[in-house]
Order: sequence, then structure tokens, then C-alpha cells
Amino acid sequence: MQTALGSAALLRLKGADALAFAHSQFSRDVLALQPGQYGWSAWLDAQGRARSVFALLRTAADTLMLWWPEGDAGLLATELRRFVLRSRLVIEALEGWQLLPCALADLPIGSELAEHLGGWALRLPDSDTPRGVVLAPMDLALDPDAQQNRLRADLMARLPWIAPPTAGLFTPQALELERLGAIAFDKGCYPGQEIVARLHFRGGNKRGLRVLETGAEACAAGTALIDDTGAIRGSVLYGCAPTAKALALALAVVSLDAMDRRLRPSSGSPSF
Repeated sequence: MQTALGSAALLRLKGADALAFAHSQFSRDVLALQPGQYGWSAWLDAQGRARSVFALLRTAADTLMLWWPEGDAGLLATELRRFVLRSRLVIEALEGWQLLPCALADLPIGSELAEHLGGWALRLPDSDTPRGVVLAPMDLALDPDAQQNRLRADLMARLPWIAPPTAGLFTPQALELERLGAIAFDKGCYPGQEIVARLHFRGGNKRGLRVLETGAEACAAGTALIDDTGAIRGSVLYGCAPTAKALALALAVVSLDAMDRRLRPSSGSPSF
């Protein structure tokens, strides 16, 4: 019996100006995406901090889809519509889509997309073996163990998913978006572009991603991480539950000078 890995937050931008609008709003070079390809991108605020990180699928010449594992696609759609003005496009949240396992035989090559089960299959970054997911309009039972395994694989691949508690906190450099090809420093303006470019060309970034063990329980997004002195040294983006063979893990944004220090979750929730 087929089961789902979780829900899928999906947003569709469709219309004659969909690509131009996305190119002016998102951090990657959207115009370089060809139909049938996908890449990583982000929507930043005016201070150059990530509101959302997502896979950007160009499913047709005039259509883009934004995907991230969990979250409120309707809220992001509402926020994006504020900037549409006279652009000819429709922005809509897609309901009832799920993440499904993708068999190795169905994995597309590189950044290509493959039509599958009424949706799309795509290859994900991995740390060990090739893997991917299918985004499809389904209503299947959730497999909690498989969901945690996918989260663990995302975490080990350092995919910097943003949840509501961490939205608007971190720059693309702190999230290592350049490693994913999710940021362009040489294209036209987009929200936060000037600040992001200055940080890139002049330096000054003091944060990066770190995978760390957090004990017997998964850490919630936004949990502060402290060192042995009690000083706040990082913040959790998301975590996964422990298994029979491994402790719980978290992907966190951490100060570069604390990458090798012992860190633990704080019982409070101070800012980082």
C-alpha cells in the first residue's frame, strides 16, 4: 500500500508575466530556468533575510510552481499578490498535494522534472545515495517513519527549509543558498538584493549551517542553541526525531566561531 511522506506546500504562478514577476522577486536567476527544469530559490525581505526557501519548478513556458515541505502556501500567496500591480499572472495556493516516495527508476536527471502520478518527480540533493520526491495531488495515509527518514535526509543534505519561527531571520549566506544555486549576485534588483550583494562582495558573514545531535527529542524550529557558558550561539531551522540507532538531529544556523563547540538546546527561546 502506497503511503505519503507528508503534505506539500505548493504555490502556482501562471500567466504571461509569471517569469518576469518571479525574476524580480526571487533570489535566483529565474529566466535561466527552462520548461521542464527546477532549481532552488528564496524570497527575501527588504533587509536581505529569507522569508521562505523553496524549490522552483518551471512546469510550462508560462507556469512556475514553488514547493517546500510544510507551511502556509495561502499566506505566502497573499503576501506575494501585494507586489503584482499590473503584472499579468495569477498566484494561487494548491490544496491537497502530498509528497510521495520516488523510486530510483523514476528519478529525473540533474535539474530535470518528470511528469509522474499527475504531478512531478524531482531529484533532491543528497549526502549518500540518490533520492527524490514526487509532488502529486493525492489523499494517502501518512507514514510517520518515512516522513522522519525524509527529514533526516534533508537535514543531512543541509536543505535550509524555513518555518514560521525562523522566517525573516537569516541571510542567504548564513543559509548557504549559494551552494544550492539559489542566489544570483549579478542579476537585476529583487528584495534585499543590495544588502545581499554587499555581504557577498565585501564579506562580513558570520554564520553558517551545522548539523548536530540534540539528544532524545526533536528540536522545534527557532529553538536557541547555547554553549557551555550559556551564550546563545545558534538557532534551529528544523529537527528530526531519534531512531533506534541514532539520536535526534537538528539543522541550525550557528556562529562561525562556534562550529566546533559543544552546543545544546536552550530551555528558553531568546533571539539569535
